[in-house]
Amino acid sequence: MNRFSVRARALCAFCLFVSLSFLIPSGRAFAEGFAIMENSARGMGLAGGLIARGGDASTLAYNPAAMTLLDGTQMQANLAVSQFYWGVDTRDRAGNDTGNFHSAHQTWPIPSFYLTHQINDKLWFGFATFTRFGLGVKYPNEWPGGYNLQSVQLITNSINPSIAYKFNDHLSLAVGVEMMSASMQMRKNLNQNATLAGAAGYYGLGEPGDVNINGHGVSFGGNVALHAKINDQWSLGLTYRAPMSLKVSGKTRYDNQLGKTPLGLNPQIAMIQNSRLRGTLHLPDSIGFGVAYKPLENLSFEADAVYTLWSRFRDFNMYMKSPVNQWQNTDRHWENSWTLGLSAEYKPVDWMALRLGFMYETSPMNIGNADYMVPSNGRNYYTAGVGFFYKNWTFDIAYMYIHNHVLDYTLASMQHPEGGVVAGHTTHPHAHNFGIGIGYKF
Repeated sequence: MNRFSVRARALCAFCLFVSLSFLIPSGRAFAEGFAIMENSARGMGLAGGLIARGGDASTLAYNPAAMTLLDGTQMQANLAVSQFYWGVDTRDRAGNDTGNFHSAHQTWPIPSFYLTHQINDKLWFGFATFTRFGLGVKYPNEWPGGYNLQSVQLITNSINPSIAYKFNDHLSLAVGVEMMSASMQMRKNLNQNATLAGAAGYYGLGEPGDVNINGHGVSFGGNVALHAKINDQWSLGLTYRAPMSLKVSGKTRYDNQLGKTPLGLNPQIAMIQNSRLRGTLHLPDSIGFGVAYKPLENLSFEADAVYTLWSRFRDFNMYMKSPVNQWQNTDRHWENSWTLGLSAEYKPVDWMALRLGFMYETSPMNIGNADYMVPSNGRNYYTAGVGFFYKNWTFDIAYMYIHNHVLDYTLASMQHPEGGVVAGHTTHPHAHNFGIGIGYKF
């Protein structure tokens, strides 16, 4: 078999893997806030420890400047699968338990694809498509917090080409542009709003039912990164991703359009009609720093810190164009957060690598404005993975267990009773994530 045939088969295998991966929508959040951490199987096994370490094409998601460590042309495709689960214990105003409501068992796929190409001894090109933000939450029908949220799904996909320049054997710089597309679906149960349900009943209009909000949008941003190889043992990485303002447009649909009834209704009831909408979702910028230490040729360690400016996510505004040009403002006032990680990679034999990692995230949540969209108050990540090498091929598998800290809704229910949040707290919030990846070097 000639070399051209081998490359052709490798390319066909990649095309098949990527096609199958992207047939299913991705983009559910399993990092603090609603950021996505599952950018590659190797990265999952190392708890994101690729900012300074580098080593494969998925470095484009962690530190694009580290692609100058890669020779020739390399491709990698990944598919992560996440299963997220939790419950909410609710209480009435007197402090009595009113029940435990569990999230629906759901499985979310998160695909990604990376390509790096060495143009010459100084210049590299990289192309990445992956998910940076997402949400996937679903609560039982008719649960007490349904007016705040019944379900939400935010799907994003980023296309991110980058160029890296190698100044010398020690320092590299990369810059890139990013185009993010997004679609959003949100459902709320208006029956859980006492004012709306009471007024509708008074006029004999029946139950208000659910409101379904659907929107889509596109945003643009960029990134810059540095990689420094101090010597054969120590290396550093620094990366920055710019903030993005996602403009969302779409439609609002009500189960029961109460305003179409020919009665002299009050304005709050009259606005319950299907409408077009627009809104803005402010996505944060982030700064990541990593230090890698390689005491042996087959052993490496890395420590990372990522600072995410979630304070930009102050609110989420939605404007209804008709019939009364209404707007809704949902305050968030989140705080900036830290993600701290440690990882180790050991290659006992030439054909296998073992990986372990741990990551801790502080919560960006403003407890007084907490809601059911992101039921988390900080997280611990425990990760493990293994990589296999055969000729020009690599195959990675990884597992990540996420333990979410309990979030209490008592303060939010007292400060913003109109928002539909009821007193209570989350119970047993956790996630099981699995990842596979396949890579090829031409």
